[in-house]
Amino acid sequence: MDLETHGRERVASAAHLALAQWWARLGGHGAAAMRALPGLAAEVDQHIAEVRRQLTDARGGGLHPVTLAAYADGVADVATRRGWSPQHTPADGWARAPWPSVRLLAVCLLAGAPA
Repeated sequence: MDLETHGRERVASAAHLALAQWWARLGGHGAAAMRALPGLAAEVDQHIAEVRRQLTDARGGGLHPVTLAAYADGVADVATRRGWSPQHTPADGWARAPWPSVRLLAVCLLAGAPA
C-alpha cells in the first residue's frame, strides 16, 4: 500500500470514528425522539435536505463520510463557542432541541447508524 492510499484510509477511518461518536452522543437518542415527536421529525427532515444540498454542491457529488464528519465538527465548534453542548439536548428534551443538536442529528442520519 502506498503512502497516499494509507493516508486516505486513515482519514476515512477517523471520519467514521467521529461520526460514530456523534451517533453515540446524539444520533441514537434523537432518532428515538423523532418517532415520538412528529414536529422534530419534520424539522430534522428539513435539516437533512439543507445539509445534503450544501455538501453535495460543495463536493460536486455524493455525501462522503469525511465531508460529513468535517461538517459536524465545524457545526459543533461554532456552537460550542456560543455556549452549546451536546449534553444539553437529552436533558432539555428533544421537543425543544437547539439548532445545533437538530443539525447534528441530521448529519448522523445522513451518515447512517454505525456498524
